[in-house]
Amino acid sequence: MSVWLSEYGISTKIFAAVEISSSLIYGASSAKAVSKHFRKQKLSVLFWGFIAFVSYITPDAYVLINGRTLPTIYYVVIVFLAVSFGAYAVVVIAKTARST
Repeated sequence: MSVWLSEYGISTKIFAAVEISSSLIYGASSAKAVSKHFRKQKLSVLFWGFIAFVSYITPDAYVLINGRTLPTIYYVVIVFLAVSFGAYAVVVIAKTARST
């Protein structure tokens, strides 16, 4: 897998570091956004929500930016999955915030 991805300009070591670090940031910032929502701190919710959004898209952005000549279907799949899972996360967080 590493050799195949390196042909397209994607380092699996860098991707792993980006993925792990952004996952930690995403988890912490989305939890902060929800806790700030409970406290009715709208500006803080927007701040932490933005941090969560940026950390969520960072691994995908790495692949999209550094993937030279990836087949078009890979770009389509990456964008589709990012949008789908991102929308699902927003729905779940909004539902959780409303129910409490």
